[in-house]
Amino acid sequence: MNTQTLFPLLVASAITAQMLAFSPVSAAATAEGPGRLVVTYRDNVSALSIGPSMANSEILEVGQEDLEAVKAQLESLPGVARVEEDFWVSNPDMPNAPKLAPSDVVGLSVQSSESTSTQSAIPSDPGFDSQIAWQSPQAGRLGVQDILTAYFRGAPDNRVRIGVVDSGFYQLTDLTYSQGYNFASADGYGPRYLENEVASNCSSAHGTGVSGVLGAITNNGTGIAGIANAEIVAARALSCDSSGRVRGVLTDTALAIRWLAGDPSVTQAPRLHRPVDVINASLGAQVDRCPAYLQEAIDYAWNRGVLTVVAAGNAGEDAANMAPANCQRVVTVAAVRASGEVAGFSNTGNKVNVAALGSDVLSLDRLGRLTFWDGTSFSAPVVAGVAGLLKQSSSEPLAAADLKELISSTARLVAQPNGTAIPVVDARAAMDRIQRQSGNRFATLEPFLSNAKRRPAEAYLQNNPLNVGLDRVFEVTVSGAGLSSSQERFVVFRSTQNGSKVAIAQSQEPVFLLKNVNPNSDSLWIDICDSNGQNCRFNRSEALL
Repeated sequence: MNTQTLFPLLVASAITAQMLAFSPVSAAATAEGPGRLVVTYRDNVSALSIGPSMANSEILEVGQEDLEAVKAQLESLPGVARVEEDFWVSNPDMPNAPKLAPSDVVGLSVQSSESTSTQSAIPSDPGFDSQIAWQSPQAGRLGVQDILTAYFRGAPDNRVRIGVVDSGFYQLTDLTYSQGYNFASADGYGPRYLENEVASNCSSAHGTGVSGVLGAITNNGTGIAGIANAEIVAARALSCDSSGRVRGVLTDTALAIRWLAGDPSVTQAPRLHRPVDVINASLGAQVDRCPAYLQEAIDYAWNRGVLTVVAAGNAGEDAANMAPANCQRVVTVAAVRASGEVAGFSNTGNKVNVAALGSDVLSLDRLGRLTFWDGTSFSAPVVAGVAGLLKQSSSEPLAAADLKELISSTARLVAQPNGTAIPVVDARAAMDRIQRQSGNRFATLEPFLSNAKRRPAEAYLQNNPLNVGLDRVFEVTVSGAGLSSSQERFVVFRSTQNGSKVAIAQSQEPVFLLKNVNPNSDSLWIDICDSNGQNCRFNRSEALL
């Protein structure tokens, strides 16, 4: 069956003329829903071309009052595989209004004496000391993500692309977007996506706050530190109505996800020159199932290596009642306080994969001011930023499934007052796993006693000719690079508390020993340098441990 044969069937079914003339989300749509249907056709049936397309589906506006009748008639047609309702979607209601950081926060950090391009330095951004998620966990403070340690061990010089599905995007000195597009159909699809350009009556900066957490410009002496060195691609999927309420329709979110993942079937916008690596969607619709058109968009991204990170919601209920939090192949993120206790507002339940800091998350407002935000909307970009940092630091490509497993399996279980436990994202533990799996381009590290044939453990433990704890002795083997002059050395560095590096060993031999190494806490690097540990060959020393 083709379009020509299906179209008369629709007419004969007495479907209203209102359905046949699509227009953007109508102001007449009732509060119950937007009055739109998503019709998915069978493989051998063409779309009717009477509404916007989405893959092998079509989006039709029929009006809420006719929704059920039209849906039933469409479902009876032989060329129709599925008919689903569209839903209103919005950012989760924030438990507290964003609050400006006090003036003393801005002065907590000062410009580093080192060059701002020195990635190993503590970030010079004025708000950095108040970015709690970057801190290391300790007793009574288990809700943090240990991002700084992971940042030092990672490769932030590599850029990653992160897509943000949201609204309220503003271009700032400390926050730029490499690309963007408006998918909020109420305003008409188009290339203008900054809020002041599309809806000047709307003052929400939700997308700005989200984007700042994961991708503000780091170590530039301005604003805050973004977790990943990211090219941010903004997909505006929500708009303001006449009362200033921010919301959209779920089909626009699905289109935005497809576009960010590089789906060529999205004809509403020019195709991206390169798909993103990670998607953040801090929004949700009140629906107790994941609509197939949304799941298929997420699946499209997943199958192309793009992980979608979503907010669990702020209603203090089961995340199963919120889409996309209840979809498959996403990372659904709940909110914890710095203490590690689940925030009272956070949705929870079996659909939650991990949790991250969601209370007093420092980011930016529409004027670039340092602002504290609360909610799972800001837990999600913490995780999306960590995912970006991991992806740009891995020497091997990470599929979406690999990245989700890595983030979930390395999370630390934090006990809750009710006797349960919640997995809190641990960026350092995930980065440790990356480095153990990835290694580096030219050297390996193994425990001194791991080779029983060369070094019988019992004999060494009895005699201990090195006179050190043998569990802290490691052997370095260089196989992928050589010295080019008598002045060069293989040099191993250890990261210090302040983020700099100190040389702890050097050798002109390709196999040598390291003493007093603690694999549970040390961050080690290797390079080829002169005898003073200077003038090193590689732009950034290779991670060794």
